[in-house]
Amino acid sequence: MALGGALLLVAGHAHAHDLERTQVLLTFARDGSFVLDVANDPSWLKLRLESFPGSFTDRVVLWVDGHEVRPTSVEYLPPAETDAVAPLGRHRLRGRFPADAHTLRWYYGLVIDPYPLTVRRADGRMLVEEISGDAWSGTIDVSGQFQTTPVNGAVAGWIVAGLLLVPLAIRIATKTRKHETPTKSSFVVS
Repeated sequence: MALGGALLLVAGHAHAHDLERTQVLLTFARDGSFVLDVANDPSWLKLRLESFPGSFTDRVVLWVDGHEVRPTSVEYLPPAETDAVAPLGRHRLRGRFPADAHTLRWYYGLVIDPYPLTVRRADGRMLVEEISGDAWSGTIDVSGQFQTTPVNGAVAGWIVAGLLLVPLAIRIATKTRKHETPTKSSFVVS
């Protein structure tokens, strides 16, 4: 009887761990911007969020070179109807790493079970780390994948505007210039 009760307890415990179904995907672009998809079972996530004050982003930490990088936007994407087998809700967070970033440590403070963290680097490399539930990731190398632009967006806008105005300036200059009368030239025709 004790063995049967223990098996039931273990089976119930294993089933409880399947409720989270956490998956994390961090995708980088060359300019340092990132998209972070954190997926969980929507019923589990709703119950879990109700037990903690604050927002979802308060439970996610991106620790880059000794400083926290906060997402600039977050949206919740409910499970798609096509996800019939294992529908997961996703929080999609967007932001930007510094172009000279070297290391990342990751933490997700809602889960207790191990889950995969997949990182797709901008240079095409991909790595997967198994996170031990309520724990920090190891140090993840993010260096060398971001490119800095020599001209920022505002300067580039002014350059484009200037180039577009060149034809207009030429047209105005030629219309306001006094037209000179052609001088007589002697041509010898043979």
